[in-house]
Amino acid sequence: MRFDRVAMPEVGRLALLLSLTSFLTVSVDSELTEHNKRLEWIVGKWRSEFSGKVFWPTVPTMTFGEELMVLEAPMAKSTNVQFLNFSARAWSHSTKDHFHDEWGFITVEPTGNATLMTAGNNGFTTYEVGQVEPNKMVLVLKDIGRISFSRDLPVEDLRRTFIKHDDTYMEQIIEMRTATHPAHGYLEHTRVIYTKQKM
Repeated sequence: MRFDRVAMPEVGRLALLLSLTSFLTVSVDSELTEHNKRLEWIVGKWRSEFSGKVFWPTVPTMTFGEELMVLEAPMAKSTNVQFLNFSARAWSHSTKDHFHDEWGFITVEPTGNATLMTAGNNGFTTYEVGQVEPNKMVLVLKDIGRISFSRDLPVEDLRRTFIKHDDTYMEQIIEMRTATHPAHGYLEHTRVIYTKQKM
């Protein structure tokens, strides 16, 4: 696989490397660092069988299922930073066909900003940053990388919002802008409501 240096910036290559090499290193006994305690509300396994909706002007509206996991991880002694493991796997509700996977890491810095780095099996890597509030997090795209032969329209901007409604339900909304839609701002692309699962 060849990565286009222009299309896959350093941040993208780093996120891809991190995601591919060490996602499954999980320790349920790890304690959250002081800053990552702001993410306690999202830690765990969340699943939706059919509440996900895809919206986009160039594709038919679809229903999907998704499983999202944010899991505690040990401190990386080399950097003295704790990144939580992040994964999402989506499938078609009607056909059960696989849609996409996202693998990555999330952490909170002392300023209160969260950083999420992901690599997906659609050829994209993202670097997103935003504020964490009690039961809500809004992340915006800071950098994106893509393999040189990806067929998807170039994503130019993205906003990802997580809202925990109560101890049982959490919602994720992804809004974005591609090279063709919309001219300014964001359009909603996906919305899914998860149910908390037992681990």
